[in-house]
Amino acid sequence: MSQKKLEIAIIIGIVVNVILTLIKLIFGYMGHAQALITDGYNSLSDVLMSSMIYFVLRISNKAPDDDHPYGHHKFEGVVYFALGMIFMLSALLLFVSTGQQLIDYLRQPQGVTGPTFYTIIVSVIALVIKLFLAGFYHLLYKRTKHSTLKAESRNHAIDMIATSFTLIGIGLAHYGFIIFDYIAALIIVFLIFRLALSTLKEAVSFLVDQSPEQTIVDDMNEYISHKQGVLSVDVLKMRKHMTKIYMDVEIGVEPTLSLKAAHEIAERVHDAVEHDYPEVIHCMIHVNPHE
Repeated sequence: MSQKKLEIAIIIGIVVNVILTLIKLIFGYMGHAQALITDGYNSLSDVLMSSMIYFVLRISNKAPDDDHPYGHHKFEGVVYFALGMIFMLSALLLFVSTGQQLIDYLRQPQGVTGPTFYTIIVSVIALVIKLFLAGFYHLLYKRTKHSTLKAESRNHAIDMIATSFTLIGIGLAHYGFIIFDYIAALIIVFLIFRLALSTLKEAVSFLVDQSPEQTIVDDMNEYISHKQGVLSVDVLKMRKHMTKIYMDVEIGVEPTLSLKAAHEIAERVHDAVEHDYPEVIHCMIHVNPHE
C-alpha cells in the first residue's frame, strides 16, 4: 500500500471517530447516560491517537537530513509518549468524575434519572460502526503487514469491547438498574487507563532502543549463519527504531581471505538481510577472522 493510500485509510478512521465522538457525547448528555458519555471521551482519545498516527506518518517518512542522518522515525516515540500521558490524565479525570457521580447516586438514588431509550439505539449503531472499522483495518493490515494498521485494528477492537459494556450498562440502567450505567462507565475508564499504559510502554521501548522479540533475534542469527562464507556470528545486536530495526553484526570468516574477499562476503550478507527483511533499515556488518 502506498503512503498516500495509507494516509487516506487513517483519515477515514479520524472522520468516523469524530462523528462517533459527537454523537455519543451529545446523546449521552441529553439522554442521561454516563456510560455513553465516557465512551464518547474514549472515542475522542481515538481521534487523538489516529491524528497523532497521521502526523507521525508524515514526519517519520521524511528523508534523512543533516540534522537527522538516521531519519525522523523516533519522532513517533516522542508523540506516542505524549499521547500515553494524555490518555493517562484523561483516565484519571474520568475516574474522579464518574466515581463522584456514583457516590452521589448511592447517597440519593431517587434523584437520578435513568438513560433514555434512544441512547441504547445510539450504542447499537456505534457498536456496528466499530465492528466495521476493526474489520476494515484488519483486512488492510493482512494485505500490507503495516504495523500502523495493526495498531488501528487493535484499537478499534478494544473500542468494540468498551461499546459493548456501554450497551449492556445503558440497557440495564434504562430498565431500572441505574447503577450499571456507572459500572459500565468505570469499566471504560479502566480500558482507557490500560490503553495509556500500553501506549507508554511501547513509546519507552522505542525511545530506549529496546531489542525486538528474542524469536526475531534468533531467526536473524540463524539466517546469517547459513550465508555462504560466514563461519560464525560473533555478535548480533538489534534495536527497535520505531516500526523498523537497526542491527550491528560481527561475522567470522576464513582468516586467510584477502580483504577484498572478506568485504564481498560482508556485502552479500548486508544486501541479503536488507532485501529479505524489509523492516531492517540499517545493517552494519563487521568482519572478524574466525578462530
